[in-house]
Parts: sequence; C-alpha cells; structure tokens
Amino acid sequence: MLDALVWLVFAALFVGAALLVKVAAALLGVLVVLSLLLGLVLRALRKRRTRRP
Repeated sequence: MLDALVWLVFAALFVGAALLVKVAAALLGVLVVLSLLLGLVLRALRKRRTRRP
C-alpha cells in the first residue's frame, strides 16, 4: 500500500514537472515570437520615417 502511494506521488510530481516544462517552453516561444514581431514593426517604422523626407 505504501509503495503504491509513493509511486502515485512520484507520478504526480513527474507529470506536474513535465507540464511546468511545457508551459515554460510555450511561454518562452511566445516571448520569442513577440520580440521578433516587435523588431519587425520597429524596423518598418524606421523605414517609414526615413522615407518621408
């Protein structure tokens, strides 16, 4: 009985850690995409500013 409980706790911790890693990876990917989009937008704005005069 105790062994089963230990295995259940271990499995729960493992699944929780895996989910946390997935969430962290997803957030990191979103941040990278947002930073790339921001860079492209700033680059486009700079080009527009230099074209006006």
